[in-house]
Amino acid sequence: MIKVMLVEDQRLFREGVQAILDKTDDIQVIGIAENGEAAIREIDKREVDKTRPDVVLMDIHMPNMDGIRTTVYLKEHYPDIKVVILTSDADEDTVIRGISVGADGFLLKALYADSLIQVIRDAARGQTVLSGEVARILATRIRELTMNKKQILAKRLENRGLYFSTRELDIAYLIMEGHTNKHIAHQLYLGEGTVKNYISEIYHKINIRHRAKAVEFLRRIMK
Repeated sequence: MIKVMLVEDQRLFREGVQAILDKTDDIQVIGIAENGEAAIREIDKREVDKTRPDVVLMDIHMPNMDGIRTTVYLKEHYPDIKVVILTSDADEDTVIRGISVGADGFLLKALYADSLIQVIRDAARGQTVLSGEVARILATRIRELTMNKKQILAKRLENRGLYFSTRELDIAYLIMEGHTNKHIAHQLYLGEGTVKNYISEIYHKINIRHRAKAVEFLRRIMK
């Protein structure tokens, strides 16, 4: 029997998950907590009689103590407990933080009941479980780690529907790095007039007419 604890501050979602799991033969909900502090107290108490959960389903956004901090504590004190983080929406920073602190899974809440049940079984067996959107975010990050900064800039621009030629990308990158037109021309073996023409085309594509704002835009999408 797989013992599960639900850590979730939204009562309706919590009760819905419990109702789903109560219908299974191999999964038992042994505890419910509204935040990380309550979950830790419950698990610490269960350590005495060795009835702690095998899998913790944990919302990432909770009052008092969020899912990230709670995961850190559980992985330090009970590394054998599998922690699967749940979130309503996934962004890159949140996903990376969750995985980096040792979470065994990261799922969007908008998943089917049968998928949730299988996730719990997989996590209990030691598998890392990721929803499709989370896996996509991680795959994108991994690809970017193999790219140089100029390639990352090209990818980030493409994600916004902005397609630059190789030379436009060279110049956009140097503009972002703060180089003058004269320095760009010298580095790329171009005339300053040619550089200005390329910059005008870059401004047109990103719909910005001022250099400082263009630099700000390019640096922002690289964060």
